[in-house]
Amino acid sequence: MSGRYRQHDLAPGLPLLCRWDYVQGAHAAPALVLPDACVDLLWDGARLSIAGPDTQAQYAHVAPGRRLQGLRFAPTAAARWMGVPLHALADQRIDVRDLGRPRLSALADRMAEREGDAMAWLAERILVDTPPRDRAMQAVHARLSCPQPDSVAQLARDLGLTERTLLRRCDEAFGYGPKLLARILRLQRFLQHRHRHANLLDAALDAGYYDAAQLAGDARRLTGLTPTQLLAEVAD
Repeated sequence: MSGRYRQHDLAPGLPLLCRWDYVQGAHAAPALVLPDACVDLLWDGARLSIAGPDTQAQYAHVAPGRRLQGLRFAPTAAARWMGVPLHALADQRIDVRDLGRPRLSALADRMAEREGDAMAWLAERILVDTPPRDRAMQAVHARLSCPQPDSVAQLARDLGLTERTLLRRCDEAFGYGPKLLARILRLQRFLQHRHRHANLLDAALDAGYYDAAQLAGDARRLTGLTPTQLLAEVAD
């Protein structure tokens, strides 16, 4: 990133994973945003928008010196809070008012009227107002987060669902099906654990890839970059 990013993690089990703050640097270089199976609310001081679940990497173009604040939803919480199936928001950045939900439009209006830390106020509203999350879909996310995740057929059997129903509920809760979710979580695992290993192959195997070629295929499909290029982009 060309700017300054800060993140404050929240307690486990809440509808929100974290609050974050990003200030673009003097040069408006695009910021790489990787698919991470998450949904964020974005506040620029005047406009509240939703960053839907990404199926591929995107570059965010932020003006020099501009500040963005964000709230990141825990898995499955965004669809519950918004009342919108996430497949309708995949790869999109949408003004909350355009979702057609009067409750959300009213919140956006109140954000613009508030003085002080509007995002802290919104976070409190979300923590209070979010319905209980879908336990079955939480289980899907947890099991697909493992280095050797279950197959779609096994997940469906264990949850007492048909494979078609599992796909539909994943589309609603995550924005895409379990196979893509597993690939995104595996790539994120590779990036999170890369510092543990001396070489790229060991990091790939630890993340659950069969070999370096499978990592390269996922990196190209999800980010358009080679693993080496991707690591250079996200270097601390």
